[in-house]
This record gives sequence, C-alpha cells and structure tokens, in this order.
Amino acid sequence: MPEVTAPALGNTLNVVTIDADIPANANGVLYALGGFSGGLTCYVKDGVLSYEYNLFEIQRTEIKARDKLPAGRLKVVLKINGQEAASGAVPVSAPLAFTANDGLDFGIDLGSPVGLEYYDQAPFKFNGQIEQARVEYIK
Repeated sequence: MPEVTAPALGNTLNVVTIDADIPANANGVLYALGGFSGGLTCYVKDGVLSYEYNLFEIQRTEIKARDKLPAGRLKVVLKINGQEAASGAVPVSAPLAFTANDGLDFGIDLGSPVGLEYYDQAPFKFNGQIEQARVEYIK
C-alpha cells in the first residue's frame, strides 16, 4: 500500500501487533514501510526478531531480541506472547513521510529493502504465515 495511505508508523507513536505462525529459525520481513533511503522494518533473521528504523540513511536504529522466537502461533509486538523480547528507542523520527514511491508491505519487502541485514536477500519473504496485523496509535 502506498505510504501516503498507510498507517503513520514512522512519525506517530504506535504499536504494531502481528499474529503469526512462526517456523523454527524463521526468516523474513513481518512488515516494512519505505525503502533503503528511509523507512522502518520489523523482520526475523535466523529466528531472531529485529526492528530497524532508517532515518534517511543518516541514522539507523536497530533493536534486536535477546533470544530466538519459539516456533508456533505467536503474538509479536517486540514482545512475544506478552513477554518483552527487545527494547529500545528511536532517537529521532522522520517529520512527515519516508518516500513518495515506496509503501507498506506485510510478509515481504517489495520495494527497495529497508533493512541492511537482509539487503542481499530482498525481498526477504517471510517463511511463516501472518494471520493478522493490527496498528494502534498511542495517545
């Protein structure tokens, strides 16, 4: 979906919840907004949940889980079934949008890849099954 019509994940406080069936040693993008020149992504690499916020290639913030995801049906919010898996903060966010020509993807990063860690594996399709994704704004 084009970024102009997508939820404002890059500059509004929010919580993204993914209900998914996770295979052992999962790999792939859960969601990505924007592209290599600026964006954010939540992905799994070799079973480790990761989040990257790319502020226009000026500053990249990476947050990684301490442990691998367990296999099975999970609710992922940088918490796994309610237990904190990773924490961190994005020090500076984009004032408006990341790009006019990339969008929001779930289960794959179809445009230019946001994440450095999976750049060479783009579009880095998720090898599990996303059942549902929800975005909630925090007031």
